[in-house]
Amino acid sequence: MPVTWSQIHAALGESPTELTFDMVKAAVDQKVTETDDLDWKAALPGKEEPLLQEYAKDIAAMANTRGGLIVYGVEEERGTGRAKAIASVDISETAQRRLRKLAISRLHPHVAGLQVIPLASADGSETVLVLSIPRSPDAPHIIGQGEKLGVPYRHGPETEWMREPDLERAYAERFAARTMASTRLTDMVGEVSEQLDLEQAAWIVGVATPRTPLPAIAGPPARGTVTAILESVLKRTLEIVPTERYDRFQVVRELGSAALNPGVGLRRWVVETNPGLEPDRRADFVRVELHHDGSIALAAALEGWYGERQEGTNRVPAAMVESFTADFVATAETYGRHLGSQGVLTMRVELVRDEEAGWPFSVVSDRTVGGFSTNKLQVPAGARTVRRFRPITTEISTAADLENLQSVARAMAEDILHQFNMTGLSLHR
Repeated sequence: MPVTWSQIHAALGESPTELTFDMVKAAVDQKVTETDDLDWKAALPGKEEPLLQEYAKDIAAMANTRGGLIVYGVEEERGTGRAKAIASVDISETAQRRLRKLAISRLHPHVAGLQVIPLASADGSETVLVLSIPRSPDAPHIIGQGEKLGVPYRHGPETEWMREPDLERAYAERFAARTMASTRLTDMVGEVSEQLDLEQAAWIVGVATPRTPLPAIAGPPARGTVTAILESVLKRTLEIVPTERYDRFQVVRELGSAALNPGVGLRRWVVETNPGLEPDRRADFVRVELHHDGSIALAAALEGWYGERQEGTNRVPAAMVESFTADFVATAETYGRHLGSQGVLTMRVELVRDEEAGWPFSVVSDRTVGGFSTNKLQVPAGARTVRRFRPITTEISTAADLENLQSVARAMAEDILHQFNMTGLSLHR
């Protein structure tokens, strides 16, 4: 995922855009000085233990403060912290892998969303390796070996060590942030549910929000980019779960032409299907929200995919659950990647219904034991109804690879279906 905003951008007066070697070169030419979120390093960390400890300390210090960049391959003027010259370093995949492994093994907890970005001049003669460190919601990060532990942080261009009161405050901030994130997700589900036609169908709703807020300078995405983002979502979701099976629903694709004309909401773009143009209309099939702060919401009706609705129960098609989790993960990851957000997305999935009617949820499938399909939608043998659905929460890194995204989508689908005593996924294979 590209870095679209940093101290280098600020020092050069650049607008949010992908960090390039030319920007780093310009910062060196202008003798940009180190700050709490920018550190110049002439060489990659060596193999000696003191150098490895220094490497871990540098990462932890930034993650414990407000994040930033460590740029390997830039020599600085002695005693000033000002960039002096490009001092090219190895940017091979081997070098990148080594830095990632060192970070994972030496920081506790590890820093989610850390990225190693190779940059080179047009002719390849000059190279730098950029370590992008997010402001971590899991701070404080501890380094050390054996009984010697420490918690570093950045104070301007210098690295200091936390004292006991600092550590107490850091842990308090971590726990408070987690509580706020949980409350934020609950509120988002409530907000989305108010915009859905719950009288006609129960819905599956997924919401996600970044644990590290986007910088205000980034600004909201333009209306014209919403359609392109959703097109990218369609490609990503088919990488997570392909359409080889006929019962693979493509939830986001159901938006159709609505994706060409996104509506506005409170600091968000809204794309939805609806039955009419009445002022109090509600989404009738699919709703997507792309919030300016990097949060997203995806909701899909659970009826309408198979025949007529049955009175007295809210049917939950198993294949729909599996398809939805793939589209939900794809939407969250794709939007985060588009905005250049770093770190972790916290996610929540719920089944919502018309509480006045209070019908229980009942899982249905056209699959029999052994995976054979039938023409009849029915409750699988041994499945149970659910009167109180327990929301599913999880996290993904915005820098996650395809395998990790598939794992998260699969786990969410399992957590939903296991509440109905249904095991064995058909689409996630």
